Amino acid sequence: MAKYFIYPNANLYSADPVGGDQTGGTNDFAADATSATNETRLTDVSIATAAGMPAQYDTVQFDLTASGNTIDSIAVHSTAEDADDIDWYASDSATTNAYSTFITSSTMATVNAGWTVRTGVTVSSSSPATRYYYMRQSAGANNTLTEVILGTKLDLTNVKLTGAEGINYGNDLMISHGGNEFSNQRHGGKKFWNFSLGHCSSTYKASLEAMREAVDGAHYKFLYYDGSAYNYVRMSGDSLRFKEIAYGVYDTTIKLTEQLS
Repeated sequence: MAKYFIYPNANLYSADPVGGDQTGGTNDFAADATSATNETRLTDVSIATAAGMPAQYDTVQFDLTASGNTIDSIAVHSTAEDADDIDWYASDSATTNAYSTFITSSTMATVNAGWTVRTGVTVSSSSPATRYYYMRQSAGANNTLTEVILGTKLDLTNVKLTGAEGINYGNDLMISHGGNEFSNQRHGGKKFWNFSLGHCSSTYKASLEAMREAVDGAHYKFLYYDGSAYNYVRMSGDSLRFKEIAYGVYDTTIKLTEQLS
């Protein structure tokens, strides 16, 4: 099965999300403190606390701080399944005609418990790169969403891929003076993946560097799809350091650790 990353737009965390709703049956967005709850939790780089859109047409606006931003993937994390529709829109305006440009292939008719992901999403050709993205509760309500990623899909492909994976249980082993062993577990099991990526082209190297820069190395979390499930991960600080082994050909490594919240 295909393996890939979904990493956030580099500007996603530059401004807090804004809650609001659709005004008077128009395509306009109006900020409203009562139309969404805890909306800043949607980009707090944690899946611990949920935001809420308690009524139909409640909306959260994500400001990528400058026009010219493009995305091809949207991911949301939820604490439970919800069958009320969520749709996505894009605009260069913070208010006017906010819902006039629907993001193709973005509809989430059902939000899964865990991650719901849409890849290959596109904004209309007349406005392919925009500043504001809008998540609208098109039916019902939702109070289970904990995190949103607006970003880019990067395939793990066309390279020689080797490595190791396992689980770190966070156990501290202590031995008493009498030789008895005691274990203190600091956290539940956390998966890890250590990849060696060999024979990367200069083009693929540039794509990996773009991901590294977008997440600021070990700072921001992102998604790793392992062929069967989405994993919320952080990259080690020494990942994606490149060695040129031939002209335009590079070797590198990437170390990922599952994030529990």
